Amino acid sequence: MIRYQLIRTCLIAVTWLLLPQAVVCAAEPRDAQRIADQIDSAIEHGLQQRKLTAVAISDDVEFLRRAYIDISGRIPTAQQATAFLENSDKNKRRELIDALLADKNFGEQLGRVWRDWIAPAELPSEGNGGNQPIKATRNLGIWFAEQFNANERWDKIVESVINVDGNLKDHPQGLFYSLVGTDTGIAEPAGATRAISSLFLGVDLQCAQCHDDPYREWKQTDFWGTAAFFRNMESKFNGRYFDSITESFGKKLGKGGKKTNTGDASPNGSISIPNDSFKNAGNIVPARLVLSDTINAQDNQALRPIFAKWLVSTENPYFARAFVNRLWSYYFARGLVMPIDDMRPSNAASHPEVLQLLTKEVIDSGFNVKHLVRCLVNTRAWQRTSVAKQDVEQRAAAAFGRRPVKLMSADQLYDSLKLALDDPKLDLRTYDPKESNRFGESSPIGDQDTEFQRLFETDENDSTNFTHGIPQFLALLNHPRVSSGGPMVERLIKDKTEPAVAVKTLYIGTLSRTPSDRESTEAVEYINSNADRRIGYAGVLWMLLNRSEFMLVR
Repeated sequence: MIRYQLIRTCLIAVTWLLLPQAVVCAAEPRDAQRIADQIDSAIEHGLQQRKLTAVAISDDVEFLRRAYIDISGRIPTAQQATAFLENSDKNKRRELIDALLADKNFGEQLGRVWRDWIAPAELPSEGNGGNQPIKATRNLGIWFAEQFNANERWDKIVESVINVDGNLKDHPQGLFYSLVGTDTGIAEPAGATRAISSLFLGVDLQCAQCHDDPYREWKQTDFWGTAAFFRNMESKFNGRYFDSITESFGKKLGKGGKKTNTGDASPNGSISIPNDSFKNAGNIVPARLVLSDTINAQDNQALRPIFAKWLVSTENPYFARAFVNRLWSYYFARGLVMPIDDMRPSNAASHPEVLQLLTKEVIDSGFNVKHLVRCLVNTRAWQRTSVAKQDVEQRAAAAFGRRPVKLMSADQLYDSLKLALDDPKLDLRTYDPKESNRFGESSPIGDQDTEFQRLFETDENDSTNFTHGIPQFLALLNHPRVSSGGPMVERLIKDKTEPAVAVKTLYIGTLSRTPSDRESTEAVEYINSNADRRIGYAGVLWMLLNRSEFMLVR
């Protein structure tokens, strides 16, 4: 058995390392533009092989809006848009990228992306949807944001998540195990295994929870050998709310503590397959690193640090590759490997040379997150237009020869609406939260951020999936805080802004561009047709906010 596992491990490792010869050559680390150029050479070579035609590079308006939404999580202000569009410097795109990466909004947006990748659509709760860790989940996103803005190394960020021990007040990342465990918020070895393998290894182990995966390389022992590293965790609750995570080593539970592996009498460093896994229930599986060796643990030895050290090691063939693929999927709307958590030898990357290049670059740069993002968004591939004039250009999107049209996430849309309406406290709820259960709602009405998230929730794994329907459209079409134009219209009235100037201001403050002559003429005529300019300005702004051009990232 040991000989078979050794041969299996070696064969898979060799398969992963002997990728096709790269079209591009190696480059000096941290030279983002050079890496970007190499990525483009590989992608263009791939387009030629597929007999596809790449579209043109986006114009300044399309680039500007995309850069702000993707990197900063919101549209630019009218002042920011005007400054960029009127700038004649040939390096202004690179300079804008650098400025956005240096701004705190970069970390906040990427922190929200990772928060959404981790948190389930419906947060753990007690009873009928009550007592959900909404604030703690936000704090998890804020914690990630702080790491990204400080340009902390990705391997150190992940190590901190895996090894977290203590209360949420001091360690917001401790919520990770509660979110990925069960719907009760109690940390579970199986939940941790599914999430960590998907998020940080880029592999899908969940089928192996109950049996050997018939379609992939993973065995049931791979799943439970990984789960064994997380069997000693103890979740503690402050009242009804999850409060902390710690290692318990089978000791007596503390006050409010809830054990992850109740009834498991196997020695430390192993785990018993539970009955709900059906096959091989009761078998004791020793802790083992994925496709690697088992470990020998002492009675009171903490196991998560052992796993974390292996997880973030540069010798781990999964970790850096998984990070590259996830970030690529965010900025390009699809991964180099799809699905993004199914990276295996039998599921090849669309551009293996790009994945190989960026994996090496991430390691050589010391897992520098901002550097990787800078490499991606400086490519011609990321800066291409979304407009396709021919079928051969339309089909080029899957090979990164055209920019797919994406839907703004709930966070991006909410922050953009706040800017467009000049209302930082924008509240689109339809009920007063103080009367949340007067009409028998199944769960309490949350604050304005929570309810906006629930209404405009998107598919975090596929940003090209248009999930909005009647409730979303009705909210933007009918809500008085949108139709009134908010403080933006009041400011135009107070400043006695002339209609032509107001129309230009509204266009560039929403769509990041000036209106065409026809658009300007029609809007001015509409404003002048109303005795009250407030109604006219509000109508133009309402029209702009309800256009697909506003809601979509092109």
